[in-house]
Amino acid sequence: MSAPRLYVPGLDPRIARISLSEGESHHVMRVLRLRPGDHVRVFDGEGREWTAQLAPAERRGLARVEHLEPVDAAREPLVRVTLGAGILKGDHMDAVVRDGTMMGAVGIVPLPTDLVTVPQKAWQGTAALERWRRVAIASAKQCGRALVPGIAPPTDLEAVIRQHLGSTMIMFVEPSADASAVAVSDIAVPRQEALVLVGPEGGWSAGEVSAARAAGVHLVRLGPRTIRSDAMAAVSLAALWAVWKI
Repeated sequence: MSAPRLYVPGLDPRIARISLSEGESHHVMRVLRLRPGDHVRVFDGEGREWTAQLAPAERRGLARVEHLEPVDAAREPLVRVTLGAGILKGDHMDAVVRDGTMMGAVGIVPLPTDLVTVPQKAWQGTAALERWRRVAIASAKQCGRALVPGIAPPTDLEAVIRQHLGSTMIMFVEPSADASAVAVSDIAVPRQEALVLVGPEGGWSAGEVSAARAAGVHLVRLGPRTIRSDAMAAVSLAALWAVWKI
């Protein structure tokens, strides 16, 4: 059985004994029921990982780790991909964040696009953003990544495209959405960064597709089938990694 993985942001390996957060302490001591001396792995969310042992808990009940030894973290994709995703309802958006993290995105941006049907009160404010960040952390722990993607606040599509001008930008569209859409295999491997856009349940509006094309975004189709919006994060990134062979 592999050692449990613990998330310790801002970890300084020079400190002899490092305290865990309340959430990680509860998970270690109450859920996993680990004891001092048990082996774990810790990662900082920025791409670094260590083996460690549990130390005796603090007086205030926080678990601690010690004897950190650096290990090679799981390799990240050579292209830094930001995933922009139309906001979906409830657990479906959680799935997008989970799969985007698992498939190697370095950043995830929720998009309140024209055809998003989720009420604003469901995604405005901090509650939804904090939940998505927790989902990203849990996914990184499960899949073995040492990097946790940044989850941006909901941002307009136009602003996201403007922020990524100069990098490769890709919008996945439905099979019949635009005659100029190309296959994934027609997109050359980016030098460093890419923006990958996937739509909400209602798809992209004609205006969004037209504006994206005018801004230099590549319109890409995935064949003759329409794929569920909550699956597109995993499907689109898997297709790109396979074609780019990275």
